[in-house]
Amino acid sequence: MSSSRRPATLSSSRLCAVGVLAVFLLPAACKWNVGQFIAHPSIAERMTDNQSGELSAPAAPEVNPDSFRFALFGDPQIEEDLASRLGWFKQEVADRKIDFFGVLGDLTNDALPAERDAVLAGLAAPGIPYYCTLGNHELYQADGWGWFKQNYGPSCYSLVVADRIRLLFLDTADGLLGQEQFDWLERELAADAGHVTIVATHYPIYDGVQPIMWRLAGPAERYKLLSLLERYQVHSYVSGHIHGWRHSRLGALNHFICALPPGGMDYGEPGYLLFTWAHGSLSWEHVEFDSLAVP
Repeated sequence: MSSSRRPATLSSSRLCAVGVLAVFLLPAACKWNVGQFIAHPSIAERMTDNQSGELSAPAAPEVNPDSFRFALFGDPQIEEDLASRLGWFKQEVADRKIDFFGVLGDLTNDALPAERDAVLAGLAAPGIPYYCTLGNHELYQADGWGWFKQNYGPSCYSLVVADRIRLLFLDTADGLLGQEQFDWLERELAADAGHVTIVATHYPIYDGVQPIMWRLAGPAERYKLLSLLERYQVHSYVSGHIHGWRHSRLGALNHFICALPPGGMDYGEPGYLLFTWAHGSLSWEHVEFDSLAVP
């Protein structure tokens, strides 16, 4: 981050929210950098970086336009012991002939050098294109945004695959979209040329049972986002953050929470979403982690 950028400031409402969140989060297993938790680069600053021209959107994968497969999952969240389910996923890529995959934030738990090295190696190991967006476990670490940009590029970008599928990766790493990102999203959706659209990001809109803190923070943003997704007939919204598996229908929208953490789940089974494009249509299945198949 440029040294000329003004330091982040906090409104009274955000200070209150930070205090409440800290009660829950600081005693947790993760070792977040308290300074970055309070004063990390805002979503407006991250969008400026994303759109600066210095960060190039990743190139689309080369696939058979008539038949291809891709996977999406959140929260590999490699911890200090370097345990991971990415070895199992690597075998899944080979067995199921997956063409590319997306990872929806929380790549490591504490951003320790060994964790960062392990997740870079684990994501590269299948030998196919992969795409990431930012999670809170990246953002709330010292130089987390800088490390992410250097290794994965922008946190908000569009990817059109074989002129069939459009993947829109959003940055919800601190539970907010912000006006700049809403403007970008609406431009992308309005300019779409009839692709099947999937939005992929870290925070869910909806948790499926009751309102909890682990979803997009503001009701106004949630309602506005749902309105846009409905208006432009988005096929799916895929998120992580909650270590769970859940599929809900919000009108015509598929809303997924899907995670592949090394440890236990809050609900459901760990795994990944497998999307298949074939015969002119898109289908999906949740592939559950198979401990017996771990290499």
